Amino acid sequence: MDWPALSYWTADNLPYLMATAILGLTFAVLSKRKKSNLRASIVLKDAIEKNQAEPYSLHPSIDPNLCAGCGACVRACPEGEILQLINHRAALVAPTKCVGHGECEAACPFDAISLVFGTKTRGKDIPRITSHYETNISGLYIAGELGGMGLIRNAVRQGRKAVEHAAEQLKRKTQTPADFDLIVIGAGPAGIAAGLAAQHAGLNYLCIEQGRFGGTIANFPRQKIIMTQPAELPIVGVMRFPRHRVSKEELMQRWDEIRRSTGLKVQEQTKFETLERIDGIFHLKTSAGPLSARRVILALGVRGTPRRLGLVGEGLSKVTYNLIEPDQYKNQHISVVGSGNSAAEAVDMLCKKHLGNTVTLLAATPGFDRCNFENEEKVRKAEKDGSVKIMFETKVEEIHADRLEINIKGQRQSIKNDYLFIFIGAEMQTKFFTDIGINIDRKFGEPLRKDHGKE
Repeated sequence: MDWPALSYWTADNLPYLMATAILGLTFAVLSKRKKSNLRASIVLKDAIEKNQAEPYSLHPSIDPNLCAGCGACVRACPEGEILQLINHRAALVAPTKCVGHGECEAACPFDAISLVFGTKTRGKDIPRITSHYETNISGLYIAGELGGMGLIRNAVRQGRKAVEHAAEQLKRKTQTPADFDLIVIGAGPAGIAAGLAAQHAGLNYLCIEQGRFGGTIANFPRQKIIMTQPAELPIVGVMRFPRHRVSKEELMQRWDEIRRSTGLKVQEQTKFETLERIDGIFHLKTSAGPLSARRVILALGVRGTPRRLGLVGEGLSKVTYNLIEPDQYKNQHISVVGSGNSAAEAVDMLCKKHLGNTVTLLAATPGFDRCNFENEEKVRKAEKDGSVKIMFETKVEEIHADRLEINIKGQRQSIKNDYLFIFIGAEMQTKFFTDIGINIDRKFGEPLRKDHGKE
């Protein structure tokens, strides 16, 4: 390359050179933005065509009149390309994959983003709770996923705040005889935080858990990544890990250490059945017998009631709704129903070469739904390798001991099947709420209160 003569680089030519450099840089930036805008538009169009343009849970709503197109929300989203800029405005291009982190709202410098439940056409049932997570029943609280918000750090924060409010109220009330000041139902993230907060407040408390300590997380598959952001527990402080992405085993190990070091009171294998409030005291019916408490926190989560297909053969022993030990399934014909993260992760673990399984993913949707990019890529790659067969727009119609009768795009087909895994979400426990008197609201794109789940 021939460089200009030294005489060319003079003070007289400097303004021209600077202008040329600025124009070149501007052109490069605009070209990059144009390509990014095109990619985002294609992703959004694809979501609309696949009927995946409406989010299912808590998600951002963007006011175009306030959005300045700075891209802070795009950069803040931990889940990848869910938010993108289209025509210099933020847009939710992959709505069904949003899990409600809320980082976008916090990052926006123009207050253009609000977190909302439901959409104008798709309502979402949410128990009515105060900023302290107390229901319409005085002394009864809801924390964690049961209240409509996922994520471990949200559940931990809610469990702590509910106890802080309950403890303050108990100080002001006349003490009525009861077994405990506080009973926490569930020993997952919200329940653990609530138990530690109760201990810190000096309350006579007990956590009960229908399964194992850790709640739903204890039943997740091995090595499942379940935490990507730190959470702060009462007494313990911020849980820190060597890596940014924390697996089930790492988190369970830390929780076990915390349980031993703090003496956290958890009674496992105790199923909560129902409760009633009499003269200010909650009387609980459990599988281990009756209990009573002045305050109760429901930290049950929602995964304890998986959504079912509603078919006659669903009661067969080969049908299950979770996967804990993939290595116990070898040389089997396995079908996984679902199109979200849980289904994709199960497929990825069951299709490993050393297991020798024949794995089929059956999804009623035309594509992956609420599934992050990483999990989708793994399954797509496995399909290319011949380890997995993906069948979209497919419904299971009959379940038999040795086969499934399916309907794929209107065509009836029979496939061999030894085990059937169903991952199609969980039922909102609306009947459970109404039976004990908790008010339920149906949200149609209504904003989350600014104090809901915040410090």
